[in-house]
Amino acid sequence: MRRASVFLGLLVLSLTLFFASLALAGGKGKEGWGSFGSFIGRYHVKIISAGGSGVRGGELTMFIQEEFPGSEEPAGILKLRTKTNNDVVYLKELRHSGESRSAIVKGGSFLGPTIGNFKGTMPKAGKLKATVSTRGLGKIKAVFTRFSKQPTP
Repeated sequence: MRRASVFLGLLVLSLTLFFASLALAGGKGKEGWGSFGSFIGRYHVKIISAGGSGVRGGELTMFIQEEFPGSEEPAGILKLRTKTNNDVVYLKELRHSGESRSAIVKGGSFLGPTIGNFKGTMPKAGKLKATVSTRGLGKIKAVFTRFSKQPTP
């Protein structure tokens, strides 16, 4: 009788820990933006809303960055054309949940300060609808369409 109650107690504890870990994992986005083939490459940027600095277009390059040997993580470089010049920002800490995609936006370099965020959806591989918000550029709404699965020309 005692063995049965100990076994039952361990079973209940194990199931509780299992379901608690599932609940905690469900609240966080997964790293990256899904399988590499679904987002790695180069994208044309079609501007829907130009933000405060009048962004006219640009290009997004998504790739796998090796920060140090054996440490790979997805990242991106977003070049935006404004009325007066080109601005370059960097996407780091990519996350996804379902169609939802997000990243933090860094200025100056991948190690630079966080200056904004990237939030959008990827309804299908190679197509993103997103809002990019930064202190300097304002809130930009754009459609990103992949034209190459290679991150370099």
